[in-house]
Amino acid sequence: MQHRFQRLVGALSEGVLERETALSLGLLALLAGESLFLLGPPGVAKSLVARRLKAALQNARAFEYLMGRFSTPEEIFGPLSIAGLRDRDVFERKTGGYLPEADIAFLDEIWRSSPPIQNSLLTILNEKVFRNGSLELKVPLKLLVAASNGLPEGEENAEAFWDRFLLRLEVGPVESAQSFRNLVTGHSTLEVGTVAPEDVITHADWLEFQEKIDQVSLPENVLAALEALRESLEQGPYVSDRRWKRAAKILKACAVVHGRKEVDSLDLGLLEHVLWHKPSERPEVVRVLLETLSDFGWPSDVSLDELADGVETQRENLRRLMLKERKMTRPKPVLQDGEYFALVGYQGPLSARVWAQDYALLKTEEDLEGELFFFTPYGPFQHSEKHLLRGTGGSAEIEVDGRLYLLENQAEEITVWDKVLPDGPALRAWESQAEALVKKLLTARQVLEELAAQKSLEAKEHLFCGGKSPEWLVACRQGLDRDGLAAGDLLVDLETLIETRTPGDSRR
Repeated sequence: MQHRFQRLVGALSEGVLERETALSLGLLALLAGESLFLLGPPGVAKSLVARRLKAALQNARAFEYLMGRFSTPEEIFGPLSIAGLRDRDVFERKTGGYLPEADIAFLDEIWRSSPPIQNSLLTILNEKVFRNGSLELKVPLKLLVAASNGLPEGEENAEAFWDRFLLRLEVGPVESAQSFRNLVTGHSTLEVGTVAPEDVITHADWLEFQEKIDQVSLPENVLAALEALRESLEQGPYVSDRRWKRAAKILKACAVVHGRKEVDSLDLGLLEHVLWHKPSERPEVVRVLLETLSDFGWPSDVSLDELADGVETQRENLRRLMLKERKMTRPKPVLQDGEYFALVGYQGPLSARVWAQDYALLKTEEDLEGELFFFTPYGPFQHSEKHLLRGTGGSAEIEVDGRLYLLENQAEEITVWDKVLPDGPALRAWESQAEALVKKLLTARQVLEELAAQKSLEAKEHLFCGGKSPEWLVACRQGLDRDGLAAGDLLVDLETLIETRTPGDSRR
């Protein structure tokens, strides 16, 4: 399907400059049975894009209309049936040749339409149903393209109507100098390029595509990404539940086009055309999308937590081989008032205390000028004095002006590891286990690197977020790159452990 899609876009784009994105999104919307809104100034080929899309569908019945301030429902949905009103006393329209019987419709300057027209279009876009008198007719509409050079501002039903257009794209004048030269020197044509008969989408193809969409799954990493996106956009722009539901459908359609049965993280780049309401919001949407994909990009089967636990287990096992555990007690200073340590036996009627944070900074090799704080016993603060303070290396001691004092303390039990001569067979068994873990880490790093390279190569062929938009690829592979670096760090830690046989601090 992917190559067929590319050929279709190529044929539809023939003779049209810099409109591949609009045609690609329009074709995707057609296959998904969704809508496309083109926003841009007059004269930038918005209507040409819409007209060309009908060539992708076999025997497509098309409807096109330029809205005006005085457009009536009859011009869009068909005239009132006089015979029905006269003979059967029913109010119904003759819909043949009008939007209710079209496969593809294009409505230009959509915001000029009246509220009655918009109300009927709401039902058609959301439910694919047209209420014709007392009847509800299922419409065959597969694609509605709407265009305007502005956004709705304060019109009745504007917000609800705007929310129905799933894919939104800004269309501007040609940008590159070469495209401009081609524009002014080339031969203009409204004719579509040759579409191969085998590439044209039949009604049966379209129905099969809908079945395939329903079979596509959203893997856990994509669901997590969508949840993170929803949370990040809580402050705006607002995205309705209906819009999230239809966004998931367009992601599934993207997966089908690429021949997959589950959505890939890279597909989420499409949401830059879904989640904004005003063009000024799109850069923020793109930023949030890229940030989300860097956290919930391409997954792997490598369990870094399991490997990290393995390295820590090897470290612990080596510690038990090289060191002998011994329990001991030591004095631990007791905090007074939550921030002081009290000196035992300091001369005078007042209780002398040192600030706990100052005590933590004391050095054993030099005196530091600090303060002692004096309190009445079990009473309030009285005054402070400058003194020369020094640490001793003991856990509850301090030197004040060269004199040693204990700090009020309580006993604390700690574990000490004393070095011992390891058992030979046990050490060799440990080395064998450690080498096996080294191989696992090497394999894990290789798997991550190869997966990142493979996914990046595949991503360049992505029809919507591929080679022309490398930022999506970079964001999606960041997780794999981070995991690869983390696996490398674990490997270095383990190899260092094997080489030095030093399990770490002998006291914990």
